[in-house]
Amino acid sequence: MPDIAAYLPAARAALRQFGLPETEPHPIGKSENVVFRADAPDGTIWALRLHRPGYHALPALESDRELTAHLAANGLLVPTGRRTASGAWYTEVQTPDPEGTRLAGMTLWHPGQTLESLIGRARGPDTWHWFERTGALLADLHTITASWTAPHGFTRHRLDADGFVGDAPFWGRFWDLPCLTAEERQILTDARTLVTSRLAKLADPLILIHADAHPANVLVSGEHLGLIDFDDCAWGWPAFDMAVSLWSASSEPCFPELRDRFLAGYAARRALPPGALKQLDLFLLTRTIMLIGWFAERPELVGPESAWKPGLIAKALKGIANLNRTSS
Repeated sequence: MPDIAAYLPAARAALRQFGLPETEPHPIGKSENVVFRADAPDGTIWALRLHRPGYHALPALESDRELTAHLAANGLLVPTGRRTASGAWYTEVQTPDPEGTRLAGMTLWHPGQTLESLIGRARGPDTWHWFERTGALLADLHTITASWTAPHGFTRHRLDADGFVGDAPFWGRFWDLPCLTAEERQILTDARTLVTSRLAKLADPLILIHADAHPANVLVSGEHLGLIDFDDCAWGWPAFDMAVSLWSASSEPCFPELRDRFLAGYAARRALPPGALKQLDLFLLTRTIMLIGWFAERPELVGPESAWKPGLIAKALKGIANLNRTSS
């Protein structure tokens, strides 16, 4: 994958389309998307994102804008978009990728810092109030989306049983990767079978969820908490959103206490799903096996399999044991 500087001509071309021809883009980061900061002449600050080719088609990205506009109108701190001079949410620009182009979009840059940058890897008692507040934030999100009738043409992927563990799951066939040993393949096949059987028992309706609300996507802006990066937003179960928020702490000795604070924050704003603890065990394992597929497809971002595979396989084994224990 080219260095971020190679995308500067594409960023400049996009800014011209968004009505900011004199604004110089400042490189911020390159992972799933290539991100630049754009300081507009009127003093507003924007995030310009060149979206990963092949991940989302234009209708899904436009639906992201519909959702975040609705959330912002209902008081949530979320990214809101800027339109091009022709009134479109996105524009296509030439890039140095093998695909040749990317879709470019702009969102308002809210001041603040991510929760991850604030607390780092710490998950001790002094961080638990942040997780409690994150639980409340997700409850507010789910309350809004559960009562929303999406407009005609709205389209986002589904993180249902097929999306997680079907024949072609959203983040790839994690149990069928070339990098797996025979033993690892069996572990992940067992995990897939277990998750499939547990998902079949869920009666909760799917609603629109963020689906990637880990601490790096929680924004701390003054006294407010918000959510950024709705790239993965989908139709899914609310408990999966909770599991994503909690996943980074799930191997910590203090996890039960941190989890309970998170759930208390959620329950103060919205009723917990029936059997919330069992659902969390289910979706913590689901998140782990999904990440194995995600990591395997992105070596340019995460490095060689030796850097991530042993830890995730071990976490999958622990998740299988936890789910079997709580579901027995």
